[in-house]
Amino acid sequence: MQSTRGAAILAAVAVLTGGLAACGDDSEPQESTTTASPIDRSTDSPSSSESSSSSGSETSSASGEGKVAKLPEEAQAKTKEGAIAFNEWYLTQVGESLKTADSTTVRAYSSDCAFCDEIAKTADQFAKDGITADKNPYSLQVQSAKARTDSGYRVEVLLNISEYRKVASDGRRGPAVKPSSITLVTNTKQSAEGWRIHEVVRTK
Repeated sequence: MQSTRGAAILAAVAVLTGGLAACGDDSEPQESTTTASPIDRSTDSPSSSESSSSSGSETSSASGEGKVAKLPEEAQAKTKEGAIAFNEWYLTQVGESLKTADSTTVRAYSSDCAFCDEIAKTADQFAKDGITADKNPYSLQVQSAKARTDSGYRVEVLLNISEYRKVASDGRRGPAVKPSSITLVTNTKQSAEGWRIHEVVRTK
């Protein structure tokens, strides 16, 4: 069971980072008192719940150079809207980590998140190999957000990945990574430091 979950996480990360396409399904984690697992936003309709965020994050909130990006004010609110804004911002930072080859922000705003750790390791490997993405390829739409019994939120996000290329430090460009889309569900919980991503699973 654990190995299956680990393989699913690696497969989802491969899709997000230009690796081989994933196959198979992820099952959502069960809710527990120690590790947050996703749940749904019950009162939202598609028209009222959908929120979008483009890949062009502002310079002031972008990661890079080993610095933790500044969390926008709207993503600090301890509300459903705050959880949505935090997810939009965090997943945009995942794209920025590939563009900058810097995992600092991805690590700083996650806790016990295997998916986040694998993304961070990929960014670290980019840095080691002298590779960056030629742009932040991610844009996203939040599909739903539901309060959990443990005071967190289950947030479902459609993540669109546009075509991009990996660029070496000497300017050599790799082949184009084909565009794709992936649906993710996050476990988002409040801690003493604010919102943190605790788990991410791929559902589509």
